[in-house]
Amino acid sequence: MEGTVGEIRMFAGNFAPRNWAYCQGQIIAIQSNTALFAILGTVYGGNGTTNFGLPNMSGRTPVGAGQGPGLSLYQIGQTSGTENRTLTSANLPAHTHPVAGSILMPASTVLGNKDAPQGSYPAFFTDTEAYNTASNGAMAPLQLSPLVVGQAGNSIPYSSRQPVLGINYIICMFGVFPARN
Repeated sequence: MEGTVGEIRMFAGNFAPRNWAYCQGQIIAIQSNTALFAILGTVYGGNGTTNFGLPNMSGRTPVGAGQGPGLSLYQIGQTSGTENRTLTSANLPAHTHPVAGSILMPASTVLGNKDAPQGSYPAFFTDTEAYNTASNGAMAPLQLSPLVVGQAGNSIPYSSRQPVLGINYIICMFGVFPARN
């Protein structure tokens, strides 16, 4: 299977063909792979004197290097992203979760005469007293304090991965050396 040195292909086989290697981030010797080193350099790792790295496509989605209008800039060899994220309140826009409710209990229809609820019923509000010792039927309108829904999620990571299909990426180690224009 002939290829161009440095060419990467998707390959559905369960082995790397002759003159090709899996793209799994291996560190390899420059001495036995000078043509490929001339193309890759140390973009994908290695020390550049005795070895260099192959691209690691394991669990990655390739993206074109460069920047299109309105898109992020990606340098060749740059990795980005994460398999799991933890959603926190800092990741969310400001918003509320309104809560509604009702109180079903007997209430006083007279002004309150107590400032504590023990043993009493809600009454018509006054400036300082909201409860009465007598229940007289229908409940007077109450001003409920704003309610808040508690935090949920417990900072558990979640996956934001697109649907995937496992396949091998292979790189041509020996073949036609690409000519520059």
